[in-house]
Amino acid sequence: MNVLRFLCCLSFAALLQYPSLVVSQENSNKTTESATDTGSEPPETVQGTIISRDVIVEAGDTFVSISRRELGSGSFAAALSEFNRQLLSSTLAEGSIVRIPILVPAREEAATVIFVKGQVTRAGLDIGKDAEIRRGDVLITGPSGFVSLEFSSGSIVNLQPDTSATLIRLNCLPDDDSCLIELHTDKGQMSSDVETREGQPVEFRVTTPYASAAVRGTAFKSIVDGPAFVVGVTEGAVNIEAQQAAVALDKGFGSVTQDGSAPGDPVPLLPPPAFRNIPTRLASGDAVLWFGLTDAARYHVTVSSDNQGNQVVASFNGEENHLDIAGAVDAGNYYLYLHGMDSNGIPGYQASTRISVADIDDSIAPVNTSISRDGQEFLVQVIDPPDTAPGFEIQLSDNPAFDDPLSVDVSGRGSAVFRVDDETVYARARILLDPLSVSAFGKASSSR
Repeated sequence: MNVLRFLCCLSFAALLQYPSLVVSQENSNKTTESATDTGSEPPETVQGTIISRDVIVEAGDTFVSISRRELGSGSFAAALSEFNRQLLSSTLAEGSIVRIPILVPAREEAATVIFVKGQVTRAGLDIGKDAEIRRGDVLITGPSGFVSLEFSSGSIVNLQPDTSATLIRLNCLPDDDSCLIELHTDKGQMSSDVETREGQPVEFRVTTPYASAAVRGTAFKSIVDGPAFVVGVTEGAVNIEAQQAAVALDKGFGSVTQDGSAPGDPVPLLPPPAFRNIPTRLASGDAVLWFGLTDAARYHVTVSSDNQGNQVVASFNGEENHLDIAGAVDAGNYYLYLHGMDSNGIPGYQASTRISVADIDDSIAPVNTSISRDGQEFLVQVIDPPDTAPGFEIQLSDNPAFDDPLSVDVSGRGSAVFRVDDETVYARARILLDPLSVSAFGKASSSR
């Protein structure tokens, strides 16, 4: 009988008979078999450390009698003698030691929740930061739910709102020959940043009811949108499989796989949008503006509290090339990520920028401005600036909607000079209580 097979059976009998065993020795043998099967069901494996307890040989003892007395059956005698490196027929000296092996199962590997916002559930119960996600766990995000998972290899997966994902496989310990991670999703959107350890290949797989994406060290976005599986690759390579056909996606390409069809042909990703205006701070009425992409059907924006995009606090979709996010997130400093999506729904390369979101203090009275002109120089002044005002933000625009204004923070004197080529300009100002708290804008003035 193989010692490891024997241990699988022996450990349960031994632990039942001896619930409080003293470990006398740690054996160097370990069961470290890793899953390499690529089917849909994870293989059953045994992982753990073999340790032992000592038994003092009594007069007339044999491996058969010790097996009966200690383990409840003489059928374990051969494996017991093998573990002690003796023949089954060996004469055991009274007072000598026979070691009884015990298998201490290794703790099952888990992914860790590193960020969660909004409603995210597992088995109908809310989960929080530092929760452990194990094989078979199903995560569901609500309409405003976000969650980020980190694996021991350093790979990170971010789930967006209205997403359902199941951890199917996870064999990624540092001493495994390879790292295997598999997630199944039947709806929603996730982004993946797959990291590799030196000398340990990583296979990351996303499966859906009708297609799968196999990844080896890459960053990509996947979307299950009704009957379509959409993938865009921004780093590395992804192999899409469906209907016994495969399509390789290199960096800079995406593909759409329809239910019941082979993977779609590779399509070049849209370039990252270019920002046109990023306000000094975003309060109600302020918008981030970017130059529209010719082939973009819509845009997707995420706002994250970290510069890796793993702590997403809000997301937006729309066809316009501007966005007012004030009111959707709390006051603070964030990172904004923006990408266009083509008519197929494939996400393109993303642009990013830092932003500051400010609250408006409605208890502070707004201030008005005046404009005086000297050639192409426009002096904008706050009318009757309050002595207690720490400072002001003054904006100048060529249109009364202030779509793309110039902005400057000034001291308590409340004045600023702008040099522009426009004949008519508009100005407005607001009080800066601190960098993230402002008054509302006063009435706009013009140079006419």
